[in-house]
Amino acid sequence: MNDITVDRDPSALRRFIDNLGVAAFVIDVVSENEFVLAAINASHEQATGMKHVEVAGRSIDELLDAVSAATVKDNYRRCVLSRASTDYQEMLEFPVGQTWWRTTLVPFIDRSGRVTRLLGTAYEISGSVHQELEVMYQSTVMSVYLDESPDGILVVDSQNRIKTWNRRFRELWDIPEHIMEKNDGQAALEAVSGQVEDPEAFVRRIDELYRRLDEEESGVRIQMKDGRVLKRYSRGLHGPQGDYWGRIWFYRDVTEQERMNEELLRMSRSDPLTGAANRRAFMEHLAEEFIRAKRYSHPLTVMMLDLDHFKQINDQYGHAAGDEALKGFVAAVTPELRSTDCLARMGGEEFALLLPETAMDAAHRLAERLRGAVAALSFNSENDTFSITVSIGLASLQETDSSPDHILNYADKALYVAKSEGRNRVRA
Repeated sequence: MNDITVDRDPSALRRFIDNLGVAAFVIDVVSENEFVLAAINASHEQATGMKHVEVAGRSIDELLDAVSAATVKDNYRRCVLSRASTDYQEMLEFPVGQTWWRTTLVPFIDRSGRVTRLLGTAYEISGSVHQELEVMYQSTVMSVYLDESPDGILVVDSQNRIKTWNRRFRELWDIPEHIMEKNDGQAALEAVSGQVEDPEAFVRRIDELYRRLDEEESGVRIQMKDGRVLKRYSRGLHGPQGDYWGRIWFYRDVTEQERMNEELLRMSRSDPLTGAANRRAFMEHLAEEFIRAKRYSHPLTVMMLDLDHFKQINDQYGHAAGDEALKGFVAAVTPELRSTDCLARMGGEEFALLLPETAMDAAHRLAERLRGAVAALSFNSENDTFSITVSIGLASLQETDSSPDHILNYADKALYVAKSEGRNRVRA
């Protein structure tokens, strides 16, 4: 040890530290703010790309950029002041690139008690540091995702212990925080099951997924008691060797989305002016009821309705008045109908009414009630009042009918007869 304490020859210092099995270097302490690199060994050269002959005798300020030099000198001063072995991690830019090191400094003290020299040994830890940084990065990304995700997320391990969850999960399910902090998946399940419309089916399916480790779920609809609708996605988590780690659950509130979809569907199948079904919806409904009636030999009747002299109403009172008449007609007819009946605006002033499970005599009585209700209506225009009447044609399903178009055509012909005989009447 005496040699390294007093020897100032760089070559001699180099030979001394070459005997060490790790990257090593010697620092001369010139002053509190000046440190000189006295020597590096072969292992240091190999690890950093620096050359002893090029760096020996040069100050730290010459060898490193200002920021790195300041950090390095802070560690050197710490060792000098403590007069004891000092460990730390540091990142330095060397010819081989940016590398991370775990460094140990040992101070050497002269007879006057002054620290004159530092012996440093260093192990490169870039790989482990990069791995730690990657883990930290992934953890940060996951934390941000969990916090910002529109989905409620829950992760449980193979023993059904809760590993993590996000704020949105607790918001969706309104679970007390103390239950989540217990990390008990079963307790959390008990807390949420009472919120769904069918708790038994809900719990049964959850238990199935915990048994069927490889099974995935996608878009399972959950009806809540408070009217909300959630969609559930779930899959098992497995390690590189296929071992089961647990399960991740995603829950999303789709209440507004479903409401919008229902509204779009309603709009696509209804007349925007009157609110009655449109022709497309009527024809689809007619096709379904035709098949059912033929299969089970049940009665089925179609009614065609046409407002009389409607062009004259538009011409005399204006199109706004005509629109009010159409809406008033639907408003008058609708209360007389069953939920299974289908009233549709087929175009202009022509309407159709589908009557499942209805024979001709019952349909005829209904038609007469509708005719009377319409004739009793009165509308106001800008300068006058007016009323409307309706002509109605009826047709019932026959054994020989092979297409829903047949019954519709027969009702149309009956309507033509009603109009040709003077209007404001029912014909079958």
